[in-house]
Amino acid sequence: MATRAIVFAHLISGCFAVKIDTTDTLSTSITTDTLTDTLTDTLPTTITTPTTIEPTDTGPTTIEPTDTLPTTITTPTTIDPTDTDATITDPTFTTIFTDPTVTSVTVTVTTEPPSDCGNGLVEDGEECDDGNSSDTDECPTTCKTAVCGDGFVRAGVEVCDDKLNDNSYEGCAPGCSALGPRCGDNVLQADEGELCDDGNQTAGDGCNACLTENLPGECGQAVALPQPGRNVASQVEEVECDLDLPVEGQWSRFVGSAGKRMPTAAPPQFSCGTHAPGWLNGSEPAPADGVVAREVCFHWEDETCHFKVPIAVQNCGPFIMYRLPTPPTCALRYCGVD
Repeated sequence: MATRAIVFAHLISGCFAVKIDTTDTLSTSITTDTLTDTLTDTLPTTITTPTTIEPTDTGPTTIEPTDTLPTTITTPTTIDPTDTDATITDPTFTTIFTDPTVTSVTVTVTTEPPSDCGNGLVEDGEECDDGNSSDTDECPTTCKTAVCGDGFVRAGVEVCDDKLNDNSYEGCAPGCSALGPRCGDNVLQADEGELCDDGNQTAGDGCNACLTENLPGECGQAVALPQPGRNVASQVEEVECDLDLPVEGQWSRFVGSAGKRMPTAAPPQFSCGTHAPGWLNGSEPAPADGVVAREVCFHWEDETCHFKVPIAVQNCGPFIMYRLPTPPTCALRYCGVD
């Protein structure tokens, strides 16, 4: 009887099964055929890489597979040098600055007004909200109730408000009710750098801007720098910057609580109401020297001359004046000393 074997091939999920009729005699020689799994997997032709899009991005949301994305995005913490509410308080607090002033600094920054300040509704974090942009009424644009010392002059209520209101020269009296002593009040304040005070600003009458008109060169045109915080010995903690000095080429002189002249030795960092205090790197000229070239250094990162700018200096006799350029960055400030 002929040997008979029936072989069934069946693909089950990629597996090969053989069924043999057990009633027949199995041949001693089996030829194994190679079977090809013809099952075709269906794969997506496009691989999409999830991408995080910043809310402010306006560009396309698709990124090419060949694009290389950074794995870490570092956002620097920047202190706005024009923020007059920044206050130096604790030297152990560290804040990272962007170049060229990357370092540690101690500051307390006043919280910005709520984003909905000005909508006319008093909401969380607001003391008032009158829905307007006026800083001279009972509710300025900070949405905090107006008070003496907030830096805003309330119309019909306050005469002045310089935030200090300590009756300093060219400042404001306590209570914001009157101006402090100043040039033009018809009172000679020699300690504040006045050479005369005839109560007016009329040129040609022998006294102009509280300076006699017989001074040499441009001495009679020097602008006063009276800010108390400029003094090296000042305890004023507001962080200031001299980017808002008078226009380039303007002569300036220190008066009153700001001091009489620039220091000729480096003040400590964070003095003079700033981060990097400026000082005169050179000797003061004599009146007979006329205008001389000098250099101002700014003390920063433990380098007494980390930044420097060229200036002009003239000894006018009763005072010394300086032609001060805009500093290279913030927060840098020109300092005074008694």
